[in-house]
Amino acid sequence: MSSPAPILCEIVALRSSHAAALAEVALLCARDLGLQLKPKTLRIGHHEPTLGANESVLTLHLPAALAASQHPVWCLACRLACFLPGSRISVLIQGAQAFEPTEPRSRQRSA
Repeated sequence: MSSPAPILCEIVALRSSHAAALAEVALLCARDLGLQLKPKTLRIGHHEPTLGANESVLTLHLPAALAASQHPVWCLACRLACFLPGSRISVLIQGAQAFEPTEPRSRQRSA
């Protein structure tokens, strides 16, 4: 049985050193829960207008199937919120795969 793909964790921070520290905390929290995490740093030093001046953002990207079946993923989001109280923690559930067409079944004719 193959292991599930790592959960993508996008990080937006003011400084690269802060982004690295956030990634380290996120990796440790994920490891404690038995989850694989892939941190990806975005836009160091650039913030969206809706963010506070010193606010960092961590966004966990989940396929819908994983979000529905994995209690540890929600524990990870809660842990991150506890250990990183000055950061915004978001979970983005990617439901598009649930609506993709499946392969058509071949019709069987009865004799």
